[in-house]
Amino acid sequence: MEQTISENPVKEAVYIVTPVFNRKDITLAFLENLKQSGDLQRYSVVIVDDGSTDGTKAAINQLYPDVIVLSGDGDLWWTGAMALGMQHAYEQGAEYFFWINDDCLPQQNTLSQMTEFMKQNPDTLVSASFYTSEATSPVRVSGFQGRQGQMAQKGERVYVDGVSGWCVGIPAAVFQRIGPPDAGKFPHYAGDSMYTLKATRAGFKACILGDAIATLVEAGESRGSLLSVFNPNHTPIQSLKSLFWNKKSPFRLPTQFFYHTARYGMIMGTPLFLGRVLVWLGQWVQFQVASRLKIGMFSLQDNV
Repeated sequence: MEQTISENPVKEAVYIVTPVFNRKDITLAFLENLKQSGDLQRYSVVIVDDGSTDGTKAAINQLYPDVIVLSGDGDLWWTGAMALGMQHAYEQGAEYFFWINDDCLPQQNTLSQMTEFMKQNPDTLVSASFYTSEATSPVRVSGFQGRQGQMAQKGERVYVDGVSGWCVGIPAAVFQRIGPPDAGKFPHYAGDSMYTLKATRAGFKACILGDAIATLVEAGESRGSLLSVFNPNHTPIQSLKSLFWNKKSPFRLPTQFFYHTARYGMIMGTPLFLGRVLVWLGQWVQFQVASRLKIGMFSLQDNV
């Protein structure tokens, strides 16, 4: 009697959750990478499209009909999108989640290696190591221990307090104990590090696997300096709002306050936060003066 091989094998109870917004080509390349590695066939994929207007959702539905697309209203940002995707996956019976950004491409066997690690270590979150296509060693910090960023070289396993959110495996037991990430306090930045830190403080572990490699499409510039996000064309009021109140800004003051007090406690975190604010405001004044002088010089030259 011949055995019939199913064209749609039952997938593992592993859900990849990816937030996207208005970068269709990058998102489609991400899904194609999952397909080529076999991960798209092996695991369920949940794309949370937070109000894209570039046809992202329609393209996914046409090219990858098995991918689940959840729609946001444009105000989910990174953390809210992850929380929505995790909740959906949990309701579908997920035993493991993967957070993966669409500009991060796991190499073949990376996700299966991370999944196997979680099965063998059910109390541990696991992060990949991040490379560019040309790099021979990690190019981005994967996690942190205390106040020090941490990486793992090939062959290493580095245990940390928390990890970055580019490509992270999370057992469902974490979600069951501490719930979803906090989109209210950390709508975009720090949503990943604060959630994984909360998990390790709740008794879980976090580990960076040096042999689990993911390639960053664009390593990008550090956004740790105010100058990297300062826009000299903004008016002073626009600049203050953009830098210190916009949800996408790494210097958003409510996020920074919650970050410092959650990480270091109210007694230590509050003065650390206030000190940072004073430094940032001093830098902002310097940039404002410099940009106004530069604009003034150009105006004089135009009138000569």
